[in-house]
Amino acid sequence: MRNVGDEKLLMPSGAQVANLNGLIILNDTAAYLWELLATECSIDELITAVEERFEVAAEVACDDVRAFVEEITRIGILEP
Repeated sequence: MRNVGDEKLLMPSGAQVANLNGLIILNDTAAYLWELLATECSIDELITAVEERFEVAAEVACDDVRAFVEEITRIGILEP
């Protein structure tokens, strides 16, 4: 992840360049999750971390985490 101005960006590299068309702009929640994924953690740990950091309900945190993980897995940035 790179910070460019006020934006947090994921820039594909290697084989991912061919699969992705452009940069991925992360919102605050996605950027936080990306940072957490640098260490091995479970979905439940990610959900709890989002609940605490952003003071949201468990259901909201769960939906956000699952959507982010599913999307970055789908585009090949995260391996299942």
